[in-house]
Amino acid sequence: MEVIPWREVEPLDLPDGSLQQVLASVDTLRSAWKTFIKGVSDEEFAEARQRSLRRHAIETGIVERLYDVSWGVTEALIAEGLVREVAEREGGITDDAFQTIQGQFEALEFLAAAARDERRLSIIVINDLHKLITRHQSTYEGTDVLRRRGEMPLHHGQWKKEPNHVYREDGPLLQYAPPEQVQQQMERLLELFEDTENAHPLIRAAWLHHQFICIHPFEDGNGRVARGLVLLVLLEQNYAPLVVDRNRRDEYIRALDSANDGDLGPLVHFFAQLEIVALRSEIELPVRDARVGETPAEVARSYVERLRGVKLGTDEARAAGTATVAAALTGRIRSELDEQADSLEREFTSLDPRLSVFVESASPPEPKSTYWGIQLRKTARAAGFSPNLTDGTWWTQLGLIVLSQRLRYVVAVQKVGPGETGVLAVTVFVELVPPPDGELGERALPVPLFAPTSADSVTLTGRENLDDRWPEVCELIERTLAASVVEFARLLG
Repeated sequence: MEVIPWREVEPLDLPDGSLQQVLASVDTLRSAWKTFIKGVSDEEFAEARQRSLRRHAIETGIVERLYDVSWGVTEALIAEGLVREVAEREGGITDDAFQTIQGQFEALEFLAAAARDERRLSIIVINDLHKLITRHQSTYEGTDVLRRRGEMPLHHGQWKKEPNHVYREDGPLLQYAPPEQVQQQMERLLELFEDTENAHPLIRAAWLHHQFICIHPFEDGNGRVARGLVLLVLLEQNYAPLVVDRNRRDEYIRALDSANDGDLGPLVHFFAQLEIVALRSEIELPVRDARVGETPAEVARSYVERLRGVKLGTDEARAAGTATVAAALTGRIRSELDEQADSLEREFTSLDPRLSVFVESASPPEPKSTYWGIQLRKTARAAGFSPNLTDGTWWTQLGLIVLSQRLRYVVAVQKVGPGETGVLAVTVFVELVPPPDGELGERALPVPLFAPTSADSVTLTGRENLDDRWPEVCELIERTLAASVVEFARLLG
């Protein structure tokens, strides 16, 4: 049996320069995010931040497979709050899971307060964090002194008394620090963390997260505490709290395995991608419920005032820069899809000589730029942001008809958030378009062939060099189009 032995906490060895581009992209987006939040009220920003923390509180337990909560229930709890009435109305969540989520949320609020108060990271803070995160968890699955597996009592905020090694998903036994070394290693971790203060916050967060995981100081809850420490580092430096969600768990595990093998770069890159999603998700005006006694006209007036504030705060230069980048990017996307269309036509012609392949695009203010509103909103929400479709969207469609089956593949460049935030997101949606049915030529609704996640988008601003970001967009197109062709080919068979 292969064994990966535990190692003492190691000083930060800065990753190579290959991460500079993604970190620069994060910081460019962060500048746009900071500009946006200056224009919203303290109440609106607080609500946006609460939504971010609620999402983290739910997903961190799902990543650990402590419970399962559907996307529908998750979104309701994020939007309306972690209240029992919402959980009971939506259903599909146990009392134990709900209490665990509430405890995890309280732990995150504790970290947010610690960041605001500039409270120094210490053993006490970490132990208090563990107590809060595991407050509603009384046991964990462990091994006793006779090597029997079973439910063991969980000691909150106390170091482990027994080894807690695990098997990696690729086979080897991964050893963590033995119990007698935990106190010394944790003290060393905090000392070396102070030495990382000149590194980028995402590099510091990734290093702290990984070294903490290598110690695994508690009986259970180590992953949740480690992700909480990432949040603390980012909040202290005025970044948004990133969320490791269920759809990216495998990617997260692979990045941690790479760090175990001596390469921290993939974990930094992964956290950078999640930070982009986190910043993007907070560029949004939260919906507020009607207050008791408000008339419809008063509710409407409230929203109009908020939206007018956004409109009046529009920076024309920022809007022009965004449009220039979006138009140039759409031109590149059109050229790429033209090439892909030619390749697909060559491959499918032997199967159907009468096939049809075409590429078309539209940009504001063309009337066609307002197409696909429903699909684009759904795609944006799946990617974790609120789109601005008011003036249309820059989109490019590749259509493929083979054996009477029609594939619609659309790459869109969408504005992010209300008004002119200066932020764009490249997203993809894919559909199977049913043929007309019946004498009146009625057509059934398209069937989605691709379920996007936050990983299936690229975010950029009007101030970035398109040459630097094009490889990411090209990779997104190639990956999603290949996956779409696989599904389409299965339908043909």
